[in-house]
Amino acid sequence: MLGTRDSVPGYFQPSLRDWNCSQCARGERRARVFDPRFGLHLRAVHFALISFLNARPLWWGLVHGNRSADDTFELTSPARCADLIADGAADLGLIPAIELERLSDIVAIPSICIASETEVRSVLMVSKVPFEEIRSVGLDPGSRTSLALARILLGERLGAGVYQRIKFDSIERPALLKLEGHDAAVVIGDPALQMSKSGSPGTFRYDLASEWYRMFGEPFVFGLWAGRRSALERVDGRELLDRLVASRAYGLSHLDRIAREASEELGLPLGELIEYFGSALHYDFGEREARALARFYSLARKYSLIEGQKEIEWLIDPRFTPS
Repeated sequence: MLGTRDSVPGYFQPSLRDWNCSQCARGERRARVFDPRFGLHLRAVHFALISFLNARPLWWGLVHGNRSADDTFELTSPARCADLIADGAADLGLIPAIELERLSDIVAIPSICIASETEVRSVLMVSKVPFEEIRSVGLDPGSRTSLALARILLGERLGAGVYQRIKFDSIERPALLKLEGHDAAVVIGDPALQMSKSGSPGTFRYDLASEWYRMFGEPFVFGLWAGRRSALERVDGRELLDRLVASRAYGLSHLDRIAREASEELGLPLGELIEYFGSALHYDFGEREARALARFYSLARKYSLIEGQKEIEWLIDPRFTPS
C-alpha cells in the first residue's frame, strides 16, 4: 500500500506541512506527499502525451515497450495535455511545468522531467531585432511554460519599465513563423528544432534554456508527469511510478530508433538528432531541478504569471524515488 512505511524501502510518511521545491531540495522540509491509502493494482490509464520529439523518450516504453492492452494515449501539444488533465479527459500526462502551479487537485510524479541546462534547440525566440530592442512578441498557443520563460527572461534582462511596454499576442503557427507584425516570436517543439539548424525569418535566434542557464546557472525544467487526484486514487502509485521510470529507460535505450523515425518525419539528419538527445536534454528530476523549478515559480509570481504560492503535491517524496 502506497504511503506506508513498510511498502517502500527507506520511505517515511511526511506530515502535510507547507513545502516548496527549494526547501525540499535543501532538506529543510519534507515534501507534501499524496497519501491515497489504497492497495489496488494498476488499472487502465488514459495518457495525454506531448507529441514533440523532446518528450518521446519518456513515453516510448509505454507505447512501444511493455504496453498495457487497456491503456489509451493521446498525442498532442503541451498546452493541450494540461487541458485534458484539467478537464478530466485524461488521467495522467506530461504537462508544462508552469501548470503544476495553476491546476487544482493535481498530483506530480517525481524523479522524471524534461529539462536542459544547455542549448535545448527546441525552445527558441526568433527576432528581427536584438534582444534589447524587442517590444512585441508573438506566442505559440501550444506552449505555456516556454511562454512564461520568455516573459521572465525579457523582464529580468530589460527591466520592469521596458517589460511593461512589451506587447504579447497569441498567434497560430503559420503566421507566427513569419514574424508578421511582431519583433519576435516564441517557437517551440519540432518546428523550433527544424528552425534551429535551418534558416529562420529572424535575424536573431535566442535559445531560451541557454539564456536561463546564462542568467541563473541552473537547468530549466520544461515539463513533468502529473495526474488528477481522482485518477491516481484508482491506481497503485508505486507501480505507476515504476512503469514511468521503466518507460524512460526503454526510450533512452531506443534513441537510435526514435531519432531514425524523427529524421524521416522532420527532414533532419539522423546524426544531428542523436546528438540532440545526447547533449541538449536530460530527463532526471533531482535537487538541482527542484531548486531551478522553485526559482522559476518565484519569478513567475513576480511577473503575475501565476497567483499566490501553491504547494506541489508529489505522489512519493522526491528524495526517495529511483533516478
